[in-house]
Amino acid sequence: MKKVIFLSMVLFMLSGCTIKYDLDLTTPNAAIENLEILETDLNNEYFNTIKNYTGNIRAIYSDQDSDSYEKDPNLEYYNVTNNSDDSKANLIISYPFTTEEFTNSNIINTCYDNVTFYNTNDKIDIRTSNEFLCFEKYISAGEVEVNIKTNQKILNNNADNITDNVYTWKINRSNAYQKPIILSNIENSTQEETKEENTQLNLIIILSVIGAFIIVIIMVIINKNHKYK
Repeated sequence: MKKVIFLSMVLFMLSGCTIKYDLDLTTPNAAIENLEILETDLNNEYFNTIKNYTGNIRAIYSDQDSDSYEKDPNLEYYNVTNNSDDSKANLIISYPFTTEEFTNSNIINTCYDNVTFYNTNDKIDIRTSNEFLCFEKYISAGEVEVNIKTNQKILNNNADNITDNVYTWKINRSNAYQKPIILSNIENSTQEETKEENTQLNLIIILSVIGAFIIVIIMVIINKNHKYK
């Protein structure tokens, strides 16, 4: 089982907090990740943990504990902004990944076993494994809102809501066991196979009709010839 970063440990143990994950793909060769945690319940036992958080979170996934108070100069870390005050605990965790780096995102790889990410100027294909794992690890959990923004024309997606170019998924304990993220303008192999099969079937039908028509014409000619003999 994957170890989790502080971020996941805290946000999924809070049942009353607001959690929003944004992924902006509108900048060429970039995948800008932003996650916001907002807790306004002062009586929640984790309120002060979030409010006073000053640690560092690795941007690149590792199966080792990636939450630390000292930075390793050889590693990349999320930008953590703490906007907390006496009335709210508010953390914003962000990182400007390149397209090539994003498949190793710590946040994504913590919550899904497998991630496929392909994004160029004209093609996009994002697919995760079925189960959202983070809810499974904790007793209490709320809802996570995932927003992906893209300028690409999308042909295939399973988003719960689409507003302009933003595709939104609502993930909770009830649907987490079967909540993959799919966003693509590349037809999958099953669709291609189905199209090919339909094309072949249509060709067979057309040839059969033509063949039957030719046979009918031949029979008519034979009958005429036989009549005049």
